[in-house]
Amino acid sequence: MSQVICWKSDTDGKIFEDKKKYQNHLRKLARVRRERRRLEVEEGLKDKIWSELYEREQTIEDWACMVINHQDLFWAEAAAGDRHDWAIVGKTRKGVTCPIPRLLEFTAFDMRWSDSVSNTHSCPHNGVTNFNQRYNRQQGKNLPEGYPGWQGRVNWIVAWPKEWDGHYLGSDLFAKGTFCTGRQRAHTGTGGGGGMRYSEKHKCHVQSFGYDFRIYAADWPGMHRYYDKQRMWEALKAKEKV
Repeated sequence: MSQVICWKSDTDGKIFEDKKKYQNHLRKLARVRRERRRLEVEEGLKDKIWSELYEREQTIEDWACMVINHQDLFWAEAAAGDRHDWAIVGKTRKGVTCPIPRLLEFTAFDMRWSDSVSNTHSCPHNGVTNFNQRYNRQQGKNLPEGYPGWQGRVNWIVAWPKEWDGHYLGSDLFAKGTFCTGRQRAHTGTGGGGGMRYSEKHKCHVQSFGYDFRIYAADWPGMHRYYDKQRMWEALKAKEKV
C-alpha cells in the first residue's frame, strides 16, 4: 500500500501533494489578507476620523490634499459599497496581486464657490434631492433647488498594474456603490475614464479619470467656516480701500 504525504490549508481546506505549491498558496492567501485588512478599518475609529475631517478649516485646495493624504478612508468606503467589484483586491493575475488603487495626484481640480449648487441628482447628507424642480413647484412642494457649495471639474490618476487593466476601481474614489457617495461626501457627475498609460513622472502605469464634481458646504462645515471668514476679511479690506 502506498502512503502519500500531503499538506492542507486550514484557511480554505485545499489539499496539496507538492509542498512548494502549498507554500505558494499560503503566500497568496497572506497577500489577500493584507490587502483586505487595509480596507477594513474599525467603524468607531472611522467615524472619529471622518468627523475630524468634516470640521477641519481649510481651503478647497487643501481639501484636495486631504483626500490624497487620507485616501485609504475613501477607498475603504468605496469597497464597502461595492463588495462584488472590490473582491478582486488581493487576487493574482499573471503573477501580479491586484492592489488597492493608489491616488497619485489630481491632474485638474477646477472648483468654484456657488451659492446654489444643483441638487437635481445629489444633495448634502442632511438635504433632499429635487430632480423635477418645475413639477415640484407646480405641485406646491417647497423643496430647495440648490445648496451652497463648490462645483466644477476634477481629474485624477491612480497607479494601477497593467496586468489588471480592464478593471477600474480607481473611478470609485468618491463613490459608494454605483456613484452614491458615502462618508466621502463628494459627488461625481458626468465623466469617466480608465485609459491605461505609462507615467514617466510617477514611473508606473496609471489610469485616468475625470468627472463633473460637487461638494456641498453643509457636508464640510469646517471648510465652509473657513470660506466665510475669508469672504469677511476680503469685504473688510475692500472697505478700508474706499
